[in-house]
Amino acid sequence: TVEERLRALYDLQLIDSRIDEIRNVRGELPLEVRDLEDEVAGLNIRLEKLVASLEVIDNDITSKKN
Repeated sequence: TVEERLRALYDLQLIDSRIDEIRNVRGELPLEVRDLEDEVAGLNIRLEKLVASLEVIDNDITSKKN
Protein backbone atom coordinates (compact mmCIF):
# COMPACT_ATOMS: atom_id res chain seq x y z
CA THR A 1 0.00 0.00 0.00
CA VAL A 2 0.96 3.64 -0.22
CA GLU A 3 1.28 3.90 3.55
CA GLU A 4 3.75 1.00 3.67
CA ARG A 5 5.82 2.52 0.89
CA LEU A 6 5.94 5.89 2.65
CA ARG A 7 6.99 4.22 5.91
CA ALA A 8 9.65 2.24 4.08
CA LEU A 9 10.96 5.41 2.42
CA TYR A 10 11.00 7.19 5.77
CA ASP A 11 12.92 4.32 7.38
CA LEU A 12 15.35 4.30 4.48
CA GLN A 13 15.89 8.04 4.86
CA LEU A 14 16.63 7.59 8.59
CA ILE A 15 19.12 4.85 7.82
CA ASP A 16 20.77 6.97 5.14
CA SER A 17 21.06 9.91 7.54
CA ARG A 18 22.66 7.68 10.18
CA ILE A 19 25.16 6.35 7.62
CA ASP A 20 26.10 9.93 6.74
CA GLU A 21 26.67 10.71 10.44
CA ILE A 22 28.89 7.64 10.82
CA ARG A 23 30.90 8.60 7.75
CA ASN A 24 31.44 12.11 9.10
CA VAL A 25 32.66 10.82 12.45
CA ARG A 26 34.83 8.17 10.84
CA GLY A 27 36.33 10.74 8.52
CA GLU A 28 37.66 12.82 11.43
CA LEU A 29 38.95 9.93 13.53
CA PRO A 30 42.18 9.25 11.60
CA LEU A 31 43.16 12.90 11.98
CA GLU A 32 42.45 12.85 15.70
CA VAL A 33 44.40 9.61 16.13
CA ARG A 34 47.36 11.07 14.23
CA ASP A 35 47.29 14.20 16.42
CA LEU A 36 47.24 12.08 19.57
CA GLU A 37 50.11 9.92 18.30
CA ASP A 38 52.14 13.06 17.61
CA GLU A 39 51.36 14.37 21.08
CA VAL A 40 52.46 11.08 22.67
CA ALA A 41 55.69 11.12 20.66
CA GLY A 42 56.38 14.67 21.81
CA LEU A 43 55.73 13.75 25.43
CA ASN A 44 58.06 10.75 25.13
CA ILE A 45 60.83 12.97 23.79
CA ARG A 46 60.24 15.42 26.62
CA LEU A 47 60.39 12.55 29.14
CA GLU A 48 63.69 11.32 27.68
CA LYS A 49 65.16 14.81 27.99
CA LEU A 50 63.98 15.12 31.59
CA VAL A 51 65.44 11.72 32.48
CA ALA A 52 68.76 12.70 30.90
CA SER A 53 68.71 15.99 32.79
CA LEU A 54 67.96 14.16 36.03
CA GLU A 55 70.93 11.85 35.45
CA VAL A 56 73.20 14.86 34.96
CA ILE A 57 71.90 16.42 38.17
CA ASP A 58 72.37 13.16 40.08
CA ASN A 59 75.94 12.90 38.77
CA ASP A 60 76.61 16.50 39.83
CA ILE A 61 75.26 15.78 43.32
CA THR A 62 77.39 12.67 43.61
CA SER A 63 80.53 14.47 42.47
CA LYS A 64 79.95 17.37 44.88
CA LYS A 65 79.41 14.97 47.78
CA ASN A 66 82.77 13.37 47.02
